[in-house]
Amino acid sequence: MTLFTRLGSALVLAAALLPLTGATTNNCKSDEFWYDNKGCCLKTGGDGKPPSSPPAGNTCPTNNEKWYWSGDKSCCVPSYPPPAGNTPSCPDKTSWDHDKGSCCDKGGNTPPPSPPSPPSNSCKSSEFWWSDKSCCLPKGGPSNPPSPPPGSDCPSDWSWHSGNNCCAPHNPPTGGTPSCKPSWGWSGGDFCCHPKPQPSGHSKRNHKSRSGGLCPTGLEACPISGLTSRSGDGSFDYECLDTTQELESCGGCVSLGKGQDCTAITGAWNVGCEQGSCVVYTCAAGYKRSANGQSCVAL
Repeated sequence: MTLFTRLGSALVLAAALLPLTGATTNNCKSDEFWYDNKGCCLKTGGDGKPPSSPPAGNTCPTNNEKWYWSGDKSCCVPSYPPPAGNTPSCPDKTSWDHDKGSCCDKGGNTPPPSPPSPPSNSCKSSEFWWSDKSCCLPKGGPSNPPSPPPGSDCPSDWSWHSGNNCCAPHNPPTGGTPSCKPSWGWSGGDFCCHPKPQPSGHSKRNHKSRSGGLCPTGLEACPISGLTSRSGDGSFDYECLDTTQELESCGGCVSLGKGQDCTAITGAWNVGCEQGSCVVYTCAAGYKRSANGQSCVAL
């Protein structure tokens, strides 16, 4: 055996004895850093791609390293090198899962993912896809739509959809705010029109003294609380109100213990007085309309 043959054999044997290694910190480029948790190099400052949302039950840490979800690695990764030995900080009610590389709900109960909405191509040729409610609607609208509930109305080319409890378009929306009838406004929260809030009736009230005679036909004389006539005869001043639509004396004079002050309904946001009865159109946050539409119920 020649000297060169022996030398070659020794080199082969030495190479075989060397441990096999993957990527190391020395393999990272100048604009990368080594992420030990996943044994890989990461781009300093992030990969530059639009961030994607983690799957249900997973969130990314809130540390200064600006973590984000990496779809390629199916885990959260930092934009900058994290301090060695530090556990990433997770949002409330979540904790860091080293194996998954993300913040998971405490207790390990990851909620099942929501079923995907049916695609628009699942609609029939006579239907179109309404993405706002994720459903198929008949083109041109239904032939015999139901009427909206009291206090609600639908814009032109829209009709009431009982299944979604809202107004639905007859054709694919083209953008912009739907047009409601005069004195009604569009509510994008529940997809229907509601009466616009009316100004207080105080400016329209006709204040008279009892000595001045009766109110005009259709108006009711309601005493003004705490206000007496300046004549000194002990009589009370009063105001002439249309109690069929007066918000603060709906159905009768509140100062006489009759009727109702619609503006005092707990949780109500937009109210009206229709034919002497209070009607709640919308409720404030944390409340919902009652079944009869005359009050708000706490959620």
